[in-house]
Amino acid sequence: MSKEARFADFALLLRDTDDVAVIKRPVRAGTELFNGSTRLIAGRDIPAGHKLAVKAIPDGAPVRKYGQVIGFAKGDIASGDHVHTHNLEMKDFARDYDFCAAARPVDYYPPEKMRSFQGYARPGGRVGTRNYVAVISSVNCSASVSHYVKDRFRIEDLRRDFPNVDGVVAFTHKSGCGIQPGEPHQLLMRVLAGIARHPNIAGYVMIGLGCEVNQVQFIRQEFKLDELKPGETAPTFLTIQSTGGVRRTVDAAAAAVAKLLPVTNDLRRASQPINKLVLAENCGGSDGNSGITANPALGVASDELVRYGGTSVLAETPEIYGAEHLLTRRAVSRGVGEKLVSLIRWWENHARRHDATIDNNPSYGNKEGGLCQPFTNTPNRSPRLVSVSWTLPVTIR
Repeated sequence: MSKEARFADFALLLRDTDDVAVIKRPVRAGTELFNGSTRLIAGRDIPAGHKLAVKAIPDGAPVRKYGQVIGFAKGDIASGDHVHTHNLEMKDFARDYDFCAAARPVDYYPPEKMRSFQGYARPGGRVGTRNYVAVISSVNCSASVSHYVKDRFRIEDLRRDFPNVDGVVAFTHKSGCGIQPGEPHQLLMRVLAGIARHPNIAGYVMIGLGCEVNQVQFIRQEFKLDELKPGETAPTFLTIQSTGGVRRTVDAAAAAVAKLLPVTNDLRRASQPINKLVLAENCGGSDGNSGITANPALGVASDELVRYGGTSVLAETPEIYGAEHLLTRRAVSRGVGEKLVSLIRWWENHARRHDATIDNNPSYGNKEGGLCQPFTNTPNRSPRLVSVSWTLPVTIR
């Protein structure tokens, strides 16, 4: 005999038009869930965070959650079935980009309501939330040297001698030696220059090997890292080959960091307007509950920050695939919307060129937690990121 339980005790239907509900707590196979006159029986054990079909879905039909298509039925799905990787697949489908249709002016807070936070004022008007000294590798070949330098400055000693310095951080990576010219090289240089000029970095040392494609001198010249704003601390640039080997480079870089520490320690937090904040959002450890818990909360916080004049940045552009039409409708201009679509087309072409698919993104943990999107993020992940979170106009910088 099946156990009878209230639907609302075990599941959450996000939209009346949805084909699936989110399981709030584990449901045993055979449990009969009732919601008024509607009754359905769980076809198998379904973990929390996973999806339950609330109606019959024929083979090939779109499956909706958040009011958006998250995939297509792979075989007939009965009411009460567990909907997951075994019976949900990706297919291309038409999306109405309807550029700018849902864009609305930002309702900014008046100046007298401006809020503040304790931050570090940097030359040029930007504000940091941390006070680091950075050791930046231009190439993977200098990564170990950067870590050797960082290890010379133990956090215990820093806290004692330089209490206003948050730490010495090594920024390393696995590229730069024989990197492909063009876009890959430009991207790496842009990222490294961005780290150097990040408002959380009070000063830095940049270290290369000397013979790599991604030359320290190229980054210095292209991004004008030697052109300092009044009050900026002069950086130090080194290469292992010209300095005379690993040991001498470590010694020279450590000496440069030692000179930066007292200057960095003299900096103090002060009250700063919240419109100086830049919020960067990135996903990690996502599961089937993210779209109804953390994401909406982050969306509200993001919208509030923008209303105060701050900036909110949505990273991992490929993760909006399949839900990009929700953003193009909020684009501040048609040009912004079309640029967003061009990024999606670039991603499609990239996968096609390398004979790859875009259904390899969810990790084992993502799937165990209830996510099951085939193509990178189309089913489940993109709509949860976009449709239930940010509501303000979209622009591209």
